[in-house]
Amino acid sequence: MLCSLEARNFRILEHLEVTPGEEVTVFCGANGAGKTSILEAIDFLSRGRSFRSRQLEALLRRGSREVTVTGSVRHAGMRKHLGIRKSAGERQLHCDRRPVHSISNHAGILPVVPVHPDSHRLVQAGARYRRNYLDWSAFHVKPAFLSDWRQFSRCLRQRNQLLRKGERGRPLQAWTRQIAQAGERIGKTRFEVFEEIRRIFELFTGKLLPEAGISMSYYRGWPGECRSLQEALERAADQERQIRATRWGPHRADFRLALDGRPAARVASRGQQKLLAASLLLAQIRHLRDHAQRPCIVLLDDLCAELDRPHAQTLMQAVQSLGCQTFISTVEPERLDLQGWRQAEMFHVKQGTCTRLRGQAA
Repeated sequence: MLCSLEARNFRILEHLEVTPGEEVTVFCGANGAGKTSILEAIDFLSRGRSFRSRQLEALLRRGSREVTVTGSVRHAGMRKHLGIRKSAGERQLHCDRRPVHSISNHAGILPVVPVHPDSHRLVQAGARYRRNYLDWSAFHVKPAFLSDWRQFSRCLRQRNQLLRKGERGRPLQAWTRQIAQAGERIGKTRFEVFEEIRRIFELFTGKLLPEAGISMSYYRGWPGECRSLQEALERAADQERQIRATRWGPHRADFRLALDGRPAARVASRGQQKLLAASLLLAQIRHLRDHAQRPCIVLLDDLCAELDRPHAQTLMQAVQSLGCQTFISTVEPERLDLQGWRQAEMFHVKQGTCTRLRGQAA
């Protein structure tokens, strides 16, 4: 749980200090006031980037050279202090005021799932978004995944370098064996996560899209007729020499969503895509709770503008049922149904300044 947040020079926020509520915290105000920036700062503290941008230039307040976000977090019964400072030349991370070297430390302590206007890219955009989705869950739930992923990434870089040089001998064969072994482990873990999430996903689509026939299918990243990744790579040797890159592996994995038997990316309306994405993210949150016995932080950005009132209310009720600390940005706080929360903290945001209105009994 996030107990306090401080941000300096983050987008429109010159200096922000917020003590959020334990259950739900609402940031209201006009468009462009800085509401979404606060949610982005929470995401940035967890992942070192924002759900709206990976580029530092987009996050820096005008005239600033570095951005700093810190926060106090309750994790596993202990209080942790996380911080990240980022400039064009470097990134500094700390936990309890001691340097750490990987953002995975922050992500492990402060897992965050944002639901925002671009979440529909999970359905409509390329496979990279869906791989990242599965990898987030695997990182938090499967202890060996991060090590396997790092090993596979290193092997993939080395093997691609040899392919670009036109190598055909033993060095390439050695990296092929290593990439096949690590890739098989990643594929197995991802499929386990996919199957665990799929069952939960079906529960949420039953609530948000009860009228639609929705299905999910997993693609591991190499042909189904091949018994192993090793065999797939050996069969693709001639093709790889032409394209000078590794043809098959978990870096090609994907999962597909279908609506009444047809690809959802092509036939689903924009509203249906948003509800499918919301169902995926809710399933991810529930999966973390059920399989790692821990909640995450949920960010709901401009929910009322994205969904009609009945679907927004259903989504809010689903989030409430998960028992996660939730942060909401909205232009119209009167449209929010907060009855499922016992206590709601509300802040008004104007020109990057955040003012607590009052703690409200929901």
